[in-house]
Amino acid sequence: MNKLEDQMALISQIYLGGYPQVAPQQAESKPRRRRKKNKGGENNLSMTKKRKLSQEQVDLLEHHFGNEHKLESERKDRLASELGLDPRQVAVWFQNRRTRWKNKKLEEGFSKLKSDHDEVVLEKCRLESE
Repeated sequence: MNKLEDQMALISQIYLGGYPQVAPQQAESKPRRRRKKNKGGENNLSMTKKRKLSQEQVDLLEHHFGNEHKLESERKDRLASELGLDPRQVAVWFQNRRTRWKNKKLEEGFSKLKSDHDEVVLEKCRLESE
């Protein structure tokens, strides 16, 4: 057992000491934007009560979602100012709406496949009984 431990220590020394630590090359890209942390002295949206959107706001957001499912920065800012909302709220609403839209599409696809499958099973049974 002691010989095995000695061999393992030697191997770890070779691997750890034998190769210089090289940082992987990072591709030049634009820096990631981070949200600024609010220290609490200003209006802190996370501390205030979550407000429900009015029906007019939802209708306008739905209308814009119907035209295009993705938001560009300028469009998001314009919508936010029209609705009196924070641009982040508009972005989150679009993200949530896209998720609901994708789930609905998946459910519709599943229902179609299930009905097609049921028809094929009935046809198979009919053919087997002949």
